[in-house]
Amino acid sequence: MKKILLSFLCLCIYLLFSGRAFAISLPGGLTIESNLTAGGKASGNIVILNDDAEPVTVRVYQTDYMFYADGRSEFSNPGSTPRSNASWITYSPNQLVVPPNGSAGVSYQVTVPNDPGLRGTYWSIIMIEPIPKASLEPPSTEKDKIAVGVQAIIRHAIQMITNIDDTGERALKFASKKLENRDGKVFLVLDVENTGERWLVPALYVDLADQGGNSFGRLEGGSLRIFPGCSVRYLVDLGPLKPGKYNALVIADCGEGEKVFGARYTLEVQ
Repeated sequence: MKKILLSFLCLCIYLLFSGRAFAISLPGGLTIESNLTAGGKASGNIVILNDDAEPVTVRVYQTDYMFYADGRSEFSNPGSTPRSNASWITYSPNQLVVPPNGSAGVSYQVTVPNDPGLRGTYWSIIMIEPIPKASLEPPSTEKDKIAVGVQAIIRHAIQMITNIDDTGERALKFASKKLENRDGKVFLVLDVENTGERWLVPALYVDLADQGGNSFGRLEGGSLRIFPGCSVRYLVDLGPLKPGKYNALVIADCGEGEKVFGARYTLEVQ
């Protein structure tokens, strides 16, 4: 019973108060992309800035990464997904101290295996995670005292992307579609899956017209990156449409020199 009450107390404290987050940032961004041949190498340095007046201890580690249109994100063990490049990457150090109002770096090297069968895009994550100061201190030896603290920790996930030259099939699948009514407007919800071998960043738009051929213009859905085997959800604002049927041409434009994918739908607004 005491354990249950203590857990409930900790939960209440967590919900009522938010701790101070560590003020680290990565000026180089959260994407490092290398275009290499089989057997090729690339190296660099990840700069970590500390905007706080106190030093911050940071842990560095790897994970794999997959994401899906339903909102799921999976950070699994490095090397566990089919297109993981985690084993190609070495980095140092595993833990470091970033000085107050200063910076520190993590060096890395990507070495692609000399395998002619490699095609398309491979990726993984280097995670930069501050370590709470309290966890670095020895536990209190005072008896019958319970210390409860809350510390907000923001991890920084750097996507380490390796493209094997210009190889890899480019392929997208419009997996599902539906209409939703929100605040007097109609939205087209589209789930798009990357079924190819190379990562893509499709800019999605919809050319909409009624059954009489009257155009509503081009309606933008934004741009989202999609790794092979992953999927995303686009939300396109179609406006305050009247009940009836509409013709929609959906275009996913993957950029200059890349493929353009399309689909035609008849949409019925209730």
